[in-house]
Amino acid sequence: MKDLQSKTLTKLGNPEWIPNWTIGRPGPYMEITELANRTVWLCQQPISHEEGQALALPKGFAITGIGESAHDAAFFRRSPDATEDGALETMKVGKYIFSKVGKPGKPESGFKDVLVLPVYKYHKVLFKAGRTIEVLTMEDGKDYVPNVYGLKGMFGKNTPKERVLPAGWSVRTMTLTKDLILEIPNPARVCFFKTGQGFHGPVSL
Repeated sequence: MKDLQSKTLTKLGNPEWIPNWTIGRPGPYMEITELANRTVWLCQQPISHEEGQALALPKGFAITGIGESAHDAAFFRRSPDATEDGALETMKVGKYIFSKVGKPGKPESGFKDVLVLPVYKYHKVLFKAGRTIEVLTMEDGKDYVPNVYGLKGMFGKNTPKERVLPAGWSVRTMTLTKDLILEIPNPARVCFFKTGQGFHGPVSL
């Protein structure tokens, strides 16, 4: 992973903590959930939908979803239950390594076409200069950036083509003139549309 030696990525996180990194897009990348405690584990290696569905998961785990990363790079400073920054806790499933990255809280009520929930995670992300990204503004007036596209599995086979925004939400586009590095707050407020798009934040742009 020689990309980790670049000056841009060393600003994002420690290049020696290999399990903490998601490098490149689109992927896709796969998340699984440990059902007993709802902890989320992310495979930092790209894995196809077919391979992911065929993967024999450990007992007590289920697929959260498989989707394309919206970030050019992302770094988790620690696992959600760790007391200090360091290499993430990992486990091997088949030939793939999964890292413990987050723990979701209780979903918010009152939303029909989108899942909104807190996620406890220590997450920094990079969007490279020259990209045009969507920015979601929720009803709280705060901005949220993309984290996933084409997510499959979270809502079963129900993947409508059109995104429905709740009342008070809006989306705009922003073209980046320089690299954008953001630290996502902990807990993050995260939303997933049935179309397979996800956003997290809030962030200050």
